[in-house]
Amino acid sequence: MRKTYDLDGSSLSGVPLTRDIGQARYLELAHASDASQDRYMASQTTPTLLVEANTLLREGLRRILAETAYNPVALSSSFEGLLTEWEAGAAPFLLIMDSARDHDDACEQVRRIKQQYASARVLMLVDQYDLKQIISAFQAGADAYLVKSVSCEVLVKTLDLVMLGEVVFPSAVLELLNEHVLRPSVETDAHGAVKSSGEHFQSKGLSVRETVILRCLMEGDSNKLIARKFDITEATVKVHVKAILRKIHAKNRTQAAIWAASHLPVDGQMSA
Repeated sequence: MRKTYDLDGSSLSGVPLTRDIGQARYLELAHASDASQDRYMASQTTPTLLVEANTLLREGLRRILAETAYNPVALSSSFEGLLTEWEAGAAPFLLIMDSARDHDDACEQVRRIKQQYASARVLMLVDQYDLKQIISAFQAGADAYLVKSVSCEVLVKTLDLVMLGEVVFPSAVLELLNEHVLRPSVETDAHGAVKSSGEHFQSKGLSVRETVILRCLMEGDSNKLIARKFDITEATVKVHVKAILRKIHAKNRTQAAIWAASHLPVDGQMSA
């Protein structure tokens, strides 16, 4: 299972999802000494491709990355132009791509890259965060997703984590989840009759207790807090969380929270 990280480590009110699983490892990288960083960069070189339509930004990124392990080996204003300049081999490589102009097309390109090159790592750059677009990007297989206004340090640390096989998830998506207006999903059965959200949960096999815990995950509650709320042990909470992830086909707590934001009924305050 690939873990998901909140890169900037910000403390969002009531939503410490990614902190629970990734903060310690990120801080280990972020606070490493200069000497350790130099040794790391000297021992790691990653073929890096850069796709950015804006000439000034493309050149700026090239200069930023020139002194790192991610010195671009090919640059282009378009994805098609990049493929004519460089042919990927079997070794892992990194693709940094502009996704602000046509997000849907960028996601399709990511999907194709991932299908053709299993070891490829992809960082998508956008102008601003949008919940639906973020979900689409990670469903397509993006390994990281950042706005172009991030600092140089954040960019490089993100690439370090990505090349370690991790997924870097923007903390802003958690704020977007909090702002997301939850509406019951309306579905119809084989006869055209409307089914309630509760029926949809039953089709997923979620029990009442699991549904309530899923709501807690969406609100950012830790296992300890959930255990305290329902007077159960943390071990029991972990069992429930694993069952929830399996039933809704989520890889981690963050994906479960996103799923819940789209499927949990507004008035689903059920007793556990």
